[in-house]
Amino acid sequence: MKAARLVSEIVVLSARTQPITAAALAQRLQVTERTIYRDLAELSRIGVPIVTESGPGGGVSLLGGWTSPLQGLTREELDAVLLGSIAAGDLGLGDAQATAHAKIASAPEADTDFARLIVIDGPDWFSAPEAPEALGTIVTALRTRRGLSFAYVRGEATKRRSVIPLGLAVKAGRWYVIAQPPGGLPRTYRVSRIADVGLRWLRAVRPPDFDLGSYWEEAKRGFDSAIRTIPVTLRLAEAHLPDLSRAIPGPLTAEAIAGSWAVDADGPDGGPIGELVILLESVEVAVAQLLTVPGVEVVSPAEVREKLARRARELLDRNG
Repeated sequence: MKAARLVSEIVVLSARTQPITAAALAQRLQVTERTIYRDLAELSRIGVPIVTESGPGGGVSLLGGWTSPLQGLTREELDAVLLGSIAAGDLGLGDAQATAHAKIASAPEADTDFARLIVIDGPDWFSAPEAPEALGTIVTALRTRRGLSFAYVRGEATKRRSVIPLGLAVKAGRWYVIAQPPGGLPRTYRVSRIADVGLRWLRAVRPPDFDLGSYWEEAKRGFDSAIRTIPVTLRLAEAHLPDLSRAIPGPLTAEAIAGSWAVDADGPDGGPIGELVILLESVEVAVAQLLTVPGVEVVSPAEVREKLARRARELLDRNG
């Protein structure tokens, strides 16, 4: 259903010489405007050059003289592109996706650089995806190498920003734009907090040595370090280290396991038991996370150990 609708949207936009409003496109395809905005974000992600213009005579269109390469794709290739790399690989469509990407990249006016401006960082089953209204304008700025001006809302504070967009990242359904003010350093902005967005400057010059993937990995680590500030010493069987990684994901956990886990005893099953120091967010968060790790023992701090024991006893009383 969704794949067919995305194809229909590409066909409709390819056939038009003037922009069409999201409302008109929604009415034509018998869906809501919110669905149309989600679809447009998805089409942009897979390389279709969607352009949105506000004001009288504005709407949705395709960039420049771009024409759809769909006619040259087989059914499997089309399915692979619409499904995305993770799903396509799992479904045995990896070769079809590679062929489809090669065909699209060789098409006239193909925007082969745009794919390098997006980071897709793992879906989260338990988070609702966002469809922020500013996303379409940001995509237009990235494609046409324009600057952005927007109001950024955080709590009660709103600040005006003028920036050069460097790329987009989506994590657990949440979109982030990486951008920098002229002469400043790159920063990360959550797109759902952006309001009153517009294009600036005829040509925005991006730093030539900026690498989006490297920046995003470092930004994630910085965020992890900022919120995980309590050192907790654990004793744990080697066999349960994967359980610890699942309960407390992130690069800091991987570093703790790789760098400081030292074997000093044998466990009940004959396997090694070791000790490591890991940074966690708060006492309550630490207790909630560690409850799910089999056989874990908290050495310090005493507050985490005592609250973990109390929570475990409460669960045992209720379920014993």
